[in-house]
Amino acid sequence: MCAAGVACMATYRIEYANPVNQQQFLDDIEVNAFVEWLAGFADRLLVDLNIGRSARVPTAVARTVQGFDNLIDTYVWRANWVDDDGTQVDSLCWDSTAQSLARLGKKLRKALESQSAEAVMTACKAILRWAGERNASRGARPFLKAKHVNGQLVDYLIAAREAFSLERGRLGQLHAIELVNSMMTKIYALASGDGLPIYDSRVAAAIAALVEIYRVETHRDWLQVPGKLLFPTMADESRRKLNGLHPNALISAGAVMRYQDADMSARWASAKLRLGWIVEDVLRRAPKLLSSQPHSRHHAFEASLFMIGYDVRCLTPNL
Repeated sequence: MCAAGVACMATYRIEYANPVNQQQFLDDIEVNAFVEWLAGFADRLLVDLNIGRSARVPTAVARTVQGFDNLIDTYVWRANWVDDDGTQVDSLCWDSTAQSLARLGKKLRKALESQSAEAVMTACKAILRWAGERNASRGARPFLKAKHVNGQLVDYLIAAREAFSLERGRLGQLHAIELVNSMMTKIYALASGDGLPIYDSRVAAAIAALVEIYRVETHRDWLQVPGKLLFPTMADESRRKLNGLHPNALISAGAVMRYQDADMSARWASAKLRLGWIVEDVLRRAPKLLSSQPHSRHHAFEASLFMIGYDVRCLTPNL
């Protein structure tokens, strides 16, 4: 089993001799080059969306847009949750979703500050409902319940928030993170309040696809994706595979995670923190990018990745 914060598989291991902080990560030659490229590419990115109708997407999305500022306007995710006063909070477009997420995040952070385990558990349940939890008997809910029963829930989420801090977090020092999955990634992000991204299967596929487009466009002669730019995906569907983007995509060892993998949470936690650092630096280098958003630019960037991640083949016009 790999140490926390290490992206690895049996044949692919990245060791951090010293815990890597945000600045050290961003100073890496390959990371710096990718961030510089993405800061310039984000507003000329072509996205050919073809998202079918579903319970979460009440109206199909079939549009070609350019740049993240236009992409965010296509965001759709129908969801709802019930607040403490019985009010149902509905969301669909990015504006309503951002407002809903801000409310959920404030609710969770306030509960953590109050040290009320009951309030924290209630806030987590609301997040799970918004997120579309599929099976309450597996994954996040039983994990959170066990922490609650053992009197560890508040302390655990506070420790996780510190480990995931964009400012203070360290790769190689994510040992506090015991579980990451599609639901817990949302709870960690909303507990943070600093722009920590929700790293789910769609977001993962999207950032991995952008790294691949960068490799092709800048003629990188990689034999495998550098560990600090390796963003593992969690899905096997062709619509989220890089060889669906183009047949000669570079598929490195460690590019896919499965829930049965012993080191899954460690690799997921590393990718989540690294993406947060990249997004923050891209937005710093491109101050006009998503600047018209009334809500968090960090989460608007993440939401744009979410739309790409429905089907990474939407990025083929860039190749």
